[in-house]
Amino acid sequence: MRTSHLLGSLFLLLVATLAAAKPPADLQAKVDAFAAGGPGGVAVAWIDRDGVTFATAGQFAADDARPITPDTVFEIGSVTKVFTAILLAESERQGKVSRQDPAAKYLLPPDDAAQAALAKITLLSLTTHTSGLPRLSSNFTTGHTADPYAGYDRAALVEALRRDGPGAPAGAKLAYSNFGVAVLGEALAAAWGQPYAQVLRAQVLEPMGLKTTTLGLAGEPAPTDFAPPHEHGRRGAPWTFEAYAPAGALRSTARDLAAFVAACAGLAETPLRAAIDATLVPQRVNADSGEKIGLGWFVVPAEGRTVFSHGGRTGGTQAFVAFERPAGRGVVLLSTRGQDPAGWVLPLLDVKRPGAAPSALQDAESYVGRYPLTPQFAIDITAAHGALLAQATGQGKLALRESKPDRFSVVDVPAEISFERDAAGKVVALVLHQNGLDQRGARQALPAAPREITLRAEVLREYAGAYPLAPTFVLTVTEEQGALFVQATGQPKFPVFATAKDEFFYKVVDARLSFQRDATGKVSGIVLHQGGRDLPGPRQAR
Repeated sequence: MRTSHLLGSLFLLLVATLAAAKPPADLQAKVDAFAAGGPGGVAVAWIDRDGVTFATAGQFAADDARPITPDTVFEIGSVTKVFTAILLAESERQGKVSRQDPAAKYLLPPDDAAQAALAKITLLSLTTHTSGLPRLSSNFTTGHTADPYAGYDRAALVEALRRDGPGAPAGAKLAYSNFGVAVLGEALAAAWGQPYAQVLRAQVLEPMGLKTTTLGLAGEPAPTDFAPPHEHGRRGAPWTFEAYAPAGALRSTARDLAAFVAACAGLAETPLRAAIDATLVPQRVNADSGEKIGLGWFVVPAEGRTVFSHGGRTGGTQAFVAFERPAGRGVVLLSTRGQDPAGWVLPLLDVKRPGAAPSALQDAESYVGRYPLTPQFAIDITAAHGALLAQATGQGKLALRESKPDRFSVVDVPAEISFERDAAGKVVALVLHQNGLDQRGARQALPAAPREITLRAEVLREYAGAYPLAPTFVLTVTEEQGALFVQATGQPKFPVFATAKDEFFYKVVDARLSFQRDATGKVSGIVLHQGGRDLPGPRQAR
């Protein structure tokens, strides 16, 4: 698969990470560059047979100078789902449940009239996202709030199962469902006769020695070393959970998750070996993409390798864990930099897989436009050969696949996009449905493509030099045969193109460069404009 080049992006660093035997030598430099120029921070862990290598950068917030460390606590969002899947496997090993049991067996009275209609929704179908339940329950009404899952309790979840379950097309296809995993977790808790938080702690977290991994439950304060989320450059509030806790409530550290990945990759002993092994066996195949899913884990073929992965996102925090066997290596990524990791999965793993083909539409051009969701974040919709592509600010393009009129799934990402029309039938707005949130943006025209001009070679030579954007991340500018090239630390060299004197743009990525001059007119610095950030760097003396 061809990947987009994101200058200064941590995720280019990880393009071939799992294919390598050792962590990249410039791991810290790339992490520094990713964290530069904005609030929040990032923690990365590389795990192999020699141990763990950590790389961290950034700080808690603009008004909190504490540095990010391997022990900083982050929300990990949907990575929680693999912990719930391990709890399922361990519960089955101990004879508490069978994966073929209906969830209703544990959530409704035995003689309840709804038992028969809900029998098709098994624990297995819930962890493999094949239950047919919608992404969110039909009575979930707080997706627009700053803390969307707080206040949604077990009674509401059971009522939603009664309402949404009978008509669910169980087994028809793989459809990612937070609702489904919430039902799974509550069913497991009922089987144990204890609250989910208590069961998860006793059966999974404590046996694995994960001392700083906890659930963010409604009404409980965040820990003092909790990194606040940042969305589009603004500090956000932590998310807390009740009934949806099994789908996304965990908080953890790079150190704890490194220990977790080491155990999953077979690098560390664990009393949960049998349960973990059970979660790695493929159970279903995504008919659209050919990707397999085990119990919770996505199973990705990678040119003779098999990688197990899962990502997570809350309201401004991103998480990703991945590992492979038998090579015995893995990566952990935690970030509050506000960029969505969902589209990084394939670049992260350097994987080629079939992928879902985008839908071909007769009226694809009618959707084309820019849809700002916030002043700093927009989704651009473009058309190519009748297919729609979506590109969020600072991210690569992703294909859209039509699920119903004016509604599309985002290929390789657990998200949907729907479009609104006015009375005349014209597309006027887009709504992004992801992680329990519905974000709307009114349609605008796409900005005009940059207008390229030619500058003389002697002018281009004025820009040559090295420009550090961070202590270990430098843009090196050269003039070669009348063209200007820029090479970032650890990345290939790319040409840039002038739109005016001192102003340039990339064609390989959505990014621009502005050169600065001193009072004498000599080039003295550079600013990289990318992903809503402006990263300045002085010109180094030769």
